[in-house]
This record gives sequence, C-alpha cells and structure tokens, in this order.
Amino acid sequence: MFGVGLANPLVSLVIPAYNAERYVAETIKSVLDQSYKNIEVIVINDGSTDSTESILSGFSDSCTIVSQKNVGQAATLNSGWQMSRGEFVGYLSADDTLEPTAVAQLVAAFAAHPNAVLLYPDYCLIDEKSRHLRDVVAPEFVYRDVVLKGECPVGPGALFRREVLSSTEGWDPLLRQIPDYDFLLRVGLFGEVRRVPGFLAGFRVHDDSQTFTVSDERKTDEYRYVLRKYFERTDIPAYLNHERSRAEANACVLMARLHLRAGRFVAALHCLEEAYGLSASSLLCRRSVRLLLSGLLGRYRYWLTIKFRR
Repeated sequence: MFGVGLANPLVSLVIPAYNAERYVAETIKSVLDQSYKNIEVIVINDGSTDSTESILSGFSDSCTIVSQKNVGQAATLNSGWQMSRGEFVGYLSADDTLEPTAVAQLVAAFAAHPNAVLLYPDYCLIDEKSRHLRDVVAPEFVYRDVVLKGECPVGPGALFRREVLSSTEGWDPLLRQIPDYDFLLRVGLFGEVRRVPGFLAGFRVHDDSQTFTVSDERKTDEYRYVLRKYFERTDIPAYLNHERSRAEANACVLMARLHLRAGRFVAALHCLEEAYGLSASSLLCRRSVRLLLSGLLGRYRYWLTIKFRR
C-alpha cells in the first residue's frame, strides 16, 4: 500500500511543446487555473521553429520553462519528469486541456485508492477552436486486454506515483508512435491502474494531431518492437505468455490500420496475412473489422463531424 505522504501533495505536470504556438497558451492556462494549487508546471520547448518560445516566455513567472534541441516527445517527457519534484507526476500534450477540478479529483482518488499507481479520467473531444465535439467514457483498465488486444485506455489528464518512474524507467525514447502504450504495459506489471469517472480533460483533434497524422512505416512497425521487448521480460504472468500469438496477431491488425490510414494498402495486406497465420480468430472478430474500417474511414468521419458541428 502506497498511501499519500502529505495532505496536500505536490503534483508535477510536464508539458512537452513542439511547434505548439496555436494551443500551448490555452493548455498552460488550463493547468494554472486548477482549483488544486500545489502544482509544479514544467514546460519544455522541444526545438520549436515557430513562435512557441516567445509564447512560453510569458509564463516564466508561473512555470518552469526549458528550451532544448529537438529530441522527441518521449525523451522530453523523461527529462521533465527527472527534474520534477512531485509525489504525483503526469503530463499534458501542448494542445490538450484540463478541467478546473481535474487535479483535485485525481489527488482525492489516490487517497481513496492507496494501491493505485496510475489514475486516469474520462475526457471530451474538442476541435481546433476548443468547441466540444463529444464526450468519451474511457474504458476500464483490464491488463489482459492491454497486452493481448493492444488497447490503451489512458487518455489525457492521467497522473501516476513517482515510484512508477524508478520501476518502469519512463518512456522509451526510441518510440514516436506508441510510447504511451509501451509505458502502460510496464506500469500494469508494477501495480493497480484505475479509471476515475468524470470528464476532466479535453483531447484536441485537428489536422496535425497524432490521431490523424499519417505514420510512416518505421512508426507503424513500433508495435512489433514493443511486443518483442515486452515478451522478453521474465516477470510476465504465465497466462499472457501462453497467448503471445494472439497479442502479435492483434498488433498486426493495429499496424494494418495505420497502413490503411496512410494509403499503404499492400503493406496492410501483408500485416493481415500475418495476423491470420498467428490467430485467425483475432483477425476475423468484430473488433478487428471495426479497427480496419476506422483506418479507412476515420479521417473522413472526423471531417464530417466537424462540418456538422459548424
């Protein structure tokens, strides 16, 4: 049992910013406007070439501002977390937001669930003008599904205990597409992960967001790397080791989805052939069909939603 060491524990939030001039000010303000005030805010300008640095200078009195050459999100977050001092730690993408009571509710939830090592809330989808698109109830955390289905239920606004960093070594700096999923695989081995009901964060969708940015083949192949690294561990539950082929088949489906989104149809077909050879039932299930359709149509669905809202 971990417990909360202080009645008013310090919370450290790291905001990695790369060419984030359009949204970073709103993101920072959403953290500074929290009802919970014992928050350390660290904003790292990761080699931006736009006006991000100038915008960040306006927050130097209320945040720790760091500028560096571009090293990528994972390495930037690791650096920010290493310099942080909070008992609870988290991050916020430079285009996302927090609701005013988000941190207060998560800290209270840690007190109510002393065995939890990571907590995450539900969230809202917002567009480039911060208009509400829809609410998203995050899935409950089921570690079996995270490993075998490649599910990553944790969205914006999550907090975790500082002990997690020393046990998991943070994010893998080699990853660009799914460093959060890789991190979650390791956190799930370390302790309890729980969802906190309530729409406490805003996840922004826009043309340049990771959700719709086309990934290259190297990024798409990260699923292979992450699973290979995971199954090389010696502390994996036996029941998961026995279903490795199912996990790899579902990873191939997720890779096919990214290939479809990028228009690499031949590469997607190769992934589906591999998935069928590993676990035909995993490929032919309803979930896989839904994922593949989202790869083909997801971007168009987004644009139709935006047009309808307007």
